[in-house]
Amino acid sequence: MNKSLSLAALAIIIFAAGCKDQDFKKTKDGAEYKVYPNQSGQKVVPGDFIQLNILAKYKDSTLFSSIDESAPRFIPYDTVSFPEFFRNVNEGDSLVVRQSTDSIMKTGQGAPWMQKGQYIYQNFKIVKVFKSKEAADSASKAFIPLAKAKAYNKAEKSIEKEIADNDSLMKKDDAAIKDYMAKNNIQGEKTKWGTYVAITTPGTGPNLTENDVAVVNYTGKTFNDSTFDSNTDKRFGHVEPLDVDLGQYNGIIPGWVDGLKMMKKGSKGKILIPSILAYGPRGRAPKIGPNEPLVFDIEVTDLISQDQYNQEMEAKQKQMQMMQQQMMQQQMEKQKQQQNSAPPNGK
Repeated sequence: MNKSLSLAALAIIIFAAGCKDQDFKKTKDGAEYKVYPNQSGQKVVPGDFIQLNILAKYKDSTLFSSIDESAPRFIPYDTVSFPEFFRNVNEGDSLVVRQSTDSIMKTGQGAPWMQKGQYIYQNFKIVKVFKSKEAADSASKAFIPLAKAKAYNKAEKSIEKEIADNDSLMKKDDAAIKDYMAKNNIQGEKTKWGTYVAITTPGTGPNLTENDVAVVNYTGKTFNDSTFDSNTDKRFGHVEPLDVDLGQYNGIIPGWVDGLKMMKKGSKGKILIPSILAYGPRGRAPKIGPNEPLVFDIEVTDLISQDQYNQEMEAKQKQMQMMQQQMMQQQMEKQKQQQNSAPPNGK
């Protein structure tokens, strides 16, 4: 969960428009807000955790909705890091915050769709208060499956739109992939999105779906046979199987998810990916150029449960946090040693 809720983080959120100007109060930093109190709700105190529903609107357009995405925010309540208008609230309260587009545009951070003289409205509903992190974590887990499914469907629609908007590039990449396959005597099957999958070892069981987490060994190459990454080659410094959650597109290129759905547990083969489903127009310097199709040697060594995957992710996050803390401690000790060894009066 997030450890703070800054005004900057709140600025993308809104709910109600049409409130009269005189209804809004101003904070010292110029933010305008209005509170709709719930007199019967318990007071939120530092150390509590709050469940927030969030809605952001500009004119008639919804910019963000935690309700639509089934993803309420569960946040530790800290009056030090919270904005002024969030420092005296109760369970059930609603807060509306607005920011003028003029003030945003003056900072140079305005979006192209913003017009002068308008407002971005932000609404926060304090749905529930929890007295412990454990209670908040337990409540938040109930929202994870539905929120994940909605994010997955949203990502797929976005990918399909990008494919449709880049028809000429997709045709160019398709010709390049077919040419590469012909030169290297590869026989593959094309997916609906345009990825080609060439299976050398069939594997067992059903094809993978978005409900699976695959354990994968891979080596990625460009079409000029230049290897840019591998988790089986010691040169790349991460020789360990990779867990791939096929129910999300975070952290992996879309072509992987597209291609792996043609494979099974134990499958081996190649996935040939058009650039739109790889690293797109930006590429991945220095080894992958813009709009470059790629080929991966893939082996699905195993499948694990979602619980196992989540536990592994949590363990890795804790390990990373510990490493960061150790590095900070080492830097502090080094600075202290330098200060102690410095001659008095700078001499």
